[in-house]
Amino acid sequence: MLQAVMVEAGKIEFGQVEKPKPEDHEVLIKIKRIGICGSDIHVFHGLHPYTNYPVVQGHEVSGKIAETGTLTRRFSIGDRVTFMPQVTCGKCYPCQHGMYHICNSLKVMGFQTGGAAQEYFAVPENMVLKLPDTLSLEEGAMIEPVSVAVHALGRGGDVSGKKILVLGAGPIGNLVGQVAKGVGANVVMITDLSDFRLDMVRQCGIDFTINPEKED
Repeated sequence: MLQAVMVEAGKIEFGQVEKPKPEDHEVLIKIKRIGICGSDIHVFHGLHPYTNYPVVQGHEVSGKIAETGTLTRRFSIGDRVTFMPQVTCGKCYPCQHGMYHICNSLKVMGFQTGGAAQEYFAVPENMVLKLPDTLSLEEGAMIEPVSVAVHALGRGGDVSGKKILVLGAGPIGNLVGQVAKGVGANVVMITDLSDFRLDMVRQCGIDFTINPEKED
């Protein structure tokens, strides 16, 4: 199968590698869509402090189940899915209390361990999520960054009926604003120094935007 490897900062090489075989509790996903995260760009430019080369990137992903391990029960061949890209121990205090994202030995696919920039990728069944029929594969690959926005708003409490200000109109700021509106915020404003990004968030339905370099 084809695989993309970032062998060093600024250099990606494509090569043929053996197709993975899913373990008993894994599923094999035929990768269909991969998002490019801001952190991926940092890795490309050699600016990510926790990534060594060579590395296979790809952690914002959607695809279809191609094979299932002998002990898997939740998925069928052809199911459209995404997955959580964290590799955790499952034993430390954070993991035992539902906070696997701060596992004491956390690794993230595409950074500290291999990612999904290849034709097929094997993932533990418990890390895989089935996409509803209402979501496209493109939207499915956005679930990971959207989850960041959902988590951020969850930490901030109930925003129903409130006025929300988001500082920064990059992809995550844009998603935070959209999620805020989706869960009932009355008005959402986003600020940024980039008119291009502010135009994008307006296209996504954000109520008000301000470039503080140009207006008070």
